[in-house]
Amino acid sequence: MPSTTEFTGDNIQSGFSVTDLFKILNDATASAKTKLLEIKNRRSAISIGDMFEMQMLMNHLSQLSEMSTSVVSAANSAIQRMAQNFKG
Repeated sequence: MPSTTEFTGDNIQSGFSVTDLFKILNDATASAKTKLLEIKNRRSAISIGDMFEMQMLMNHLSQLSEMSTSVVSAANSAIQRMAQNFKG
């Protein structure tokens, strides 16, 4: 049976930090750049393992980028709807 509680104003909600999302993306980008530089500096034939690792890093970066874009877009849409309802 669900308990009922009264809202007292003591529970403070906090939002997400876009800065954290950007830091995660920057870290993933730096990781991919580091791997590319490592391959470049070796000046030897690229191994299949290197190719798979680079593909994994790029897939990870792509997923993080898409996730961040979706989160920011959803927040923007929600704020826009709240503003429209407030005006109306």
